[in-house]
Formats: sequence, structure tokens, C-alpha cells
Amino acid sequence: MRTRKGKDGPRRGDDFSTIMMICIAASALSAIWLFAPALAASSESTSSDDALTLRAGIYSMEFPPVFNALKRPSYNYLNELYGATHIGLAFFDSDFAPKPCLASKWEVSPDGSSIEFDLVENATWHDGTPVTAEDVKFTYEYWRDNQLYRQGGWLNAYLDNVEVLDDYTGVIHLKEPYAYYFIKSLFPSVYIVPKHVWEKVEKPRDYGEPDGMIGCGPFIFERIDRDADTAYFKANPNYFQGLPAIDGIEWKHFRTVDSALLALMKGEIDVLIDESPEGVLAPSLLGEKGMTIEVGPDPGLPLLIFNYKKYPLNVTDFRKAVSYAIDYQSLVDAIQAGYGEVPGAGILPTCVVESNPDLPNLEYNLTKANEILESLNFIDTNGDGIRNLPDGSELRFQVIAWNSQKHMRVAEMLNTMLRKAGIEFEPYTNELPVLQKMVWTDRSYDMHIDFHDPYMTALGFATIDLVPLQYGTCTDPRFSELYNATMSAKDQEELSRAVYDLQDYYAEELPGIALYWSKSIYPYRSDRFEGWVPLEGYGLTSHQSWFSIKPVDK
Repeated sequence: MRTRKGKDGPRRGDDFSTIMMICIAASALSAIWLFAPALAASSESTSSDDALTLRAGIYSMEFPPVFNALKRPSYNYLNELYGATHIGLAFFDSDFAPKPCLASKWEVSPDGSSIEFDLVENATWHDGTPVTAEDVKFTYEYWRDNQLYRQGGWLNAYLDNVEVLDDYTGVIHLKEPYAYYFIKSLFPSVYIVPKHVWEKVEKPRDYGEPDGMIGCGPFIFERIDRDADTAYFKANPNYFQGLPAIDGIEWKHFRTVDSALLALMKGEIDVLIDESPEGVLAPSLLGEKGMTIEVGPDPGLPLLIFNYKKYPLNVTDFRKAVSYAIDYQSLVDAIQAGYGEVPGAGILPTCVVESNPDLPNLEYNLTKANEILESLNFIDTNGDGIRNLPDGSELRFQVIAWNSQKHMRVAEMLNTMLRKAGIEFEPYTNELPVLQKMVWTDRSYDMHIDFHDPYMTALGFATIDLVPLQYGTCTDPRFSELYNATMSAKDQEELSRAVYDLQDYYAEELPGIALYWSKSIYPYRSDRFEGWVPLEGYGLTSHQSWFSIKPVDK
């Protein structure tokens, strides 16, 4: 086996980014094996005995009927975060700060409503065609016009147009002064696609031709072996930033997390690239020879979200009573096996740079919960253990658990906890389209538990109802003003101030309650590869990892 010295990735900046951008990413890498052939000329794997190949295991999602770079779930799992076959104007640094990628530099206008960008001049698509500003213009407007996922919705609301100045220079014009957010969020997550491929495609989600996987990233999709549940990628010899540190990647799909972990322990795969395994699985991995568990911060969090359209969920004191009735440490111990911590009232985990350390942690205090409920005149009038409202109806609510076994366990634990305060908390699940309609369209739920990436999603997306693209129910003008201040921040200092103010609002009003702060767990074969540059909360693979990993000397 030959070895290559990995190319150094960009240095981690002193100015850390928040994780505000990932409206589209509440899930991690899980469907890379799903793609159909991208290039007819690459129908056979080129792996050989001396090739340096990474064997990666993934364990969620089923095969979709059509495979292409713009088909869920491939659009974000392979490309948005990890920069394998497709890349954006920027890529995410390990702390989610945007670093130059296809764009060598950019400049924001003084009023924050436009961004001029310069492209690198040596990037080519996998078929050899140069990448130009026309591709950038086409991509952003194509995602917008076809409403491609949350990015497309945001572009539809706020993108005016993209002006091409020459082959390698363009200007992005926005309807609102949200340029700083645009760079941090969409520069990395809207990966650029070739105009000459997609301009002929009217329905991108249905496109199944081989050229649908042509990108300009460091790896080229070769083929998929459905019998072996494995997809094959080879290093792009013409990648403008140089050759990756490995020759290829084999993505092996497993039906369950248990089978993936077993393959990892047996040395059949080198790394598990998927959602972080639950903490309760960690003990089975500890002490395994040749294997390491990377434990790190996780910016994502589960939120309990209230429907402001329903009484008494729209009463601040009632939400505070619910908050006091939750035993957060028990959730950390039972759900995360101790890999986590009690959350703060401002909801942002401590690993997010804008997290306010002066805000208190949420407190389990059943006495305070009962005192508040008594003060609201919510009394158990018939002795059945459930408190009654003044009109005689019971404090009985359904909570949607999003068809997730983990969230269902959380809901069941909350039910036990809240019954001690006289509140009935009934876990509810159904088919995903039914739940989505209840939450996003009808907004007919009582409460729901959802996983969010801070902070644009957690601090606003799921709870506010006064700005575009949100599906919350809170109509407090103060909330809207604070949220918009974060969106229109011109720089990191202004952004930090705005997010502090928004966290203060959360601590006071509790439109949503963080149930626990997680720690991510990512196992890998440390006897095979080293030098990973992880993305906080999303695993070991990142754009930098493709250039930094190297085989372990035996």
C-alpha cells in the first residue's frame, strides 16, 4: 500500500462561527451510497491493491427511486457538509466558519445587501468543463426557482438575482441586508452545480441520468453495487486544491447501527460516518483494540416547542412550570448515557461561540412547578391526579415525537415527570407526512419535540411566526425584532450582541425548552487512519479531512 502525505487544511480561524446555518442539516451523513452512476466513463471501480482506500460505514435511509446530486437525501449528506463530489463557494471549517473554496474571496457591500465574489480560475467540472460565474448564477437561481429544500425557500424569500461581471466574478444581490448570514449559511450549503447539465432539467428531483452526479469536488462518483450495498468514489486528479490524501472511498450501507458497529469492531470498515451513535452504545465500543471513540461537542439539541395558539401554552408562567417539572439530569443519564449536560435557559450549547455563559442552567424543581400551577388556579378538582383549568378541562396535552424512537423515549420520560406536577403529557406519533402537516401547515399540535441546529433554526425557525420560512406560532413583535437583528448583523461582533439579546428573551419567555445538551460520539479505526478534522456535531469527515487523514504506520 502506498501512502500520501496529506495536504494541510486551512487553519482554524480565531473568529469562530456560530452554527446558525444548518436549517437543512438536522440530520448527519447517511446516504452517500445512494447515488446512481454519475459518469458513464467511470462505470468500473479503479481500486487496486496499492490504492489507499477509506472504507466507510453508514446505516440510515433507504434507496430512493432516483439518484442525483439534487435529490434528497443526497443533496446534503454527500455534499453540503462534507464536500466530497460537490462543493460550494465556501466550505465549513471544523467550527462551521465559512472558508474560501470555489470563491477565492468575497466582499460585502456597506449596506449588507450584496456580495461580490471572485472564483478560483482553475476549477473544472468532472467532465473537464471550466467552472464559471455563470454556473454560480444558474445554481442560486435554480435552487430558488425550484424551491429546493430550505435553502431554496430562503433564496426564494431573499435572493433578488446574481449578476455576472465576467467568467470569474459576480455579484449576489439580496432583497434584505442579510449578506453576512448568506455567507455563513448558504455559501457552504448551496453547492454549485454545472449549468450545462441542469439547465435542460425541468424537474430536478426526478432526474435520473448519469450526468446528474457531475460535480467539481475532490471525489468523482464511479458506481454503485446494489448487491453489495456499496458505492465507490475515486479521487479527482484535477481538483483545483490538489489531490486528496486518499485514492478512493468505499461507502458501505448497513441496515442497522448495530450491524455497522459490529463491522467496525471487526475491522471491516474504518470509520462510521452517520448520525452519532447513542451514548448507550458507547460501552460496547470502549476498550476495543485498534478503535478510538472521538467524543466532542454537539451544537444540535432537542427542543420542546409550545403552540402559542393554544391556552395555557401561550402563558409564560405555565411554560415556566413545565420547565421546572423536567428532570434534565435524568434525561442526560437515560437518553445520552451521561454523554451530555443539563441545558441552559438561553438554549444555545456552550460549544457555540455566542452562547451566553451568564445565563443559568435550567432547573428541576418540582416544588416551584407546583407553586406556579397553584398560582394560576390550575387545581386537581376531581382527585384523579391531573390538574384542571378554571373551566373544568384537564391539563392534558399531546406531544409529537416525530416518529423517532429516541424522541419517543424522551416523550415517555417527560410524561412520567410532568404527571408529578399534575400535567398529562401524551406522546403522539404517526406517519411523517401527517406529523409534518400538523406542525408545518396546520400548526394544530399542542407541543412537539424536534431536533435543531442552533441558532437560526432553534432560536427562531421552530418558534416564531412573523418572518418568512418559519413554522412556529409565537407572534410577539419583540421576538421578531430580536430575530431579525441576528439575520441582518453586519459582522461577528454585531451578531454576537444580537444573539445574546435573543438568548435573554428565551430565558425570560421560554418559547422553547432545550431538553439536554448532547455530546457527539464518533468511533473509528485508529489502527487504520489518523489526522481527522471533525465537524463539531457532524462527525469526522469534512472537506479538510479529505486532505489531512493518513494511514497509521504499522
